[in-house]
Amino acid sequence: MANTALLVLTNPLKIGKILPVIKKQHVLKILYIKYLPELKNDATKNKYLISSHLPHKNRTSLHFQIVANTYALATKFLPKVDVRVLICNSKKNHSIIETKKPIELVIFDKAYTNDDAKIFILDHVTNSSQPSPNFVSIATNNEIDNSSDDQYQEEQNQTALKTYKSVVLGGTFDRLHNGHKILLTKAVFHATEKVTVGVTDSVLIVNKILWELIEPCERRIDAVKNFLQDIDSSLSYDVVPINDIYGPTQYDPTFEMIVVSEETQRGGQKINELRSQKGLNILDIEVVKLVHEEIENFNRNENEELKISSSNSRIRLLGTRLKTPDISKKPLRPYIIGLTGGIASGKSSVAAKLESLGAGVVYCDKIAHELYEPGKKCFNLVVQCFGNEILTEDGRINRKALGDIVFKDKKKLDQLNQAVWPAILDTALNQVQQLQAQNKEIIIMEAAVLIQAKWQHICHEIWTCIIPHNEAIKRLVERNNLSVEEAELRIKAQPSNIEQVNEATVVLSTLWSHEITLKQVQKAWDLLKKFLSEHSTN
Repeated sequence: MANTALLVLTNPLKIGKILPVIKKQHVLKILYIKYLPELKNDATKNKYLISSHLPHKNRTSLHFQIVANTYALATKFLPKVDVRVLICNSKKNHSIIETKKPIELVIFDKAYTNDDAKIFILDHVTNSSQPSPNFVSIATNNEIDNSSDDQYQEEQNQTALKTYKSVVLGGTFDRLHNGHKILLTKAVFHATEKVTVGVTDSVLIVNKILWELIEPCERRIDAVKNFLQDIDSSLSYDVVPINDIYGPTQYDPTFEMIVVSEETQRGGQKINELRSQKGLNILDIEVVKLVHEEIENFNRNENEELKISSSNSRIRLLGTRLKTPDISKKPLRPYIIGLTGGIASGKSSVAAKLESLGAGVVYCDKIAHELYEPGKKCFNLVVQCFGNEILTEDGRINRKALGDIVFKDKKKLDQLNQAVWPAILDTALNQVQQLQAQNKEIIIMEAAVLIQAKWQHICHEIWTCIIPHNEAIKRLVERNNLSVEEAELRIKAQPSNIEQVNEATVVLSTLWSHEITLKQVQKAWDLLKKFLSEHSTN
């Protein structure tokens, strides 16, 4: 199998039959697709004509629909492959197909002799920067109705798309997917000189589902640039971060058209309203329809969207291993997982599920409660720090009264933490040893303060539970009988979701039903067991 391949497509109606074959036999990472109808009719013995460059004046709505349909089918048949439909090739030489990644395999959609294929590759794919690729033919002609080619040629005589020197669009572009590629390709089809892309940053992303898992803005910008320069290197691209819905559209007079999705059409209208107020030209608005996501042999979760979306991609990251932990400095037995997360994030329910799967669990929050009892070490430390006024009539620590004090004063909270954290950790490590003696190979150390207390060094990896801020407030108000203001103070006193996620090997979310949470935990457990089996050399 090849990491990078080029599909030379002479008939777009074959794509739905070719992609499943490619999935099974040929490509692991990147599939470039180049539509070259000339190869059907204009092949000669020693030369293959190529129309590497589709002139802007000849680009029709049908051409774009072919591209959009290709991406939609790629989502269904090749969900893990980066598919890129090439619109234009090298600025220097339109006969050479240049790509960001070296092409290892050329796939033809019809039968070619070895000599014919080699001539085509030599003339149009091979260049000095990459070795000559291998080739294979996938002949599907017998599966396609004979009239399909004529039908396509007839439809191809449509009116050319209206073109503009400067086209603009915006979006989050998290984990660039085929829906994004359709939107970006639409802008490329209409532009003759420049495409400007605004990539949302800061406040524009915090209301999105699992926004904490959105890639850094710089990485998203690089991905957009890479894709655009790959599919059409003849245009100029300006990809910039934006902190409001307007971005450069609020001041740039050179823009002529804006590309939006069905969901963001109202945003395009608001941009024109602002441009009108500022005396700037009104932009033509091109709306791209949402594409429904069809994935072969995939059961969609009830919390996922029907369209191709980044939200779905982030949801599917839950329970997966986001990075590989460094296990070289610790023995693998016992394997300690630090389970953490914000207050009311559902850590205890996750820990209980892991315990049912066979893990030993150390509940640090429970240890803290026990150590606060009269006569215990933490009890004495707390009373020494805050006096008898935080005790109830029966001589126990009034945790709500203590919370009212420390969550309003960071210095007092730090004083409390520095006093009790060492005692909690000592007890937790003793329990780890006890579980190890019981032959528990995987031990979960559930601790809300794990990151604050810097206990990461105790663990092989960190699993983090996250929920949205508003959901955390709601749960605290209902569960702990707190006011909204009191709940806010407790949440602000802990690391943010972003800080928690940055430390995590695995991220889980209890936002949805209990069954969905259990599926995430089961996925994480299965992947952990596989990881350990691959690394258990002692």
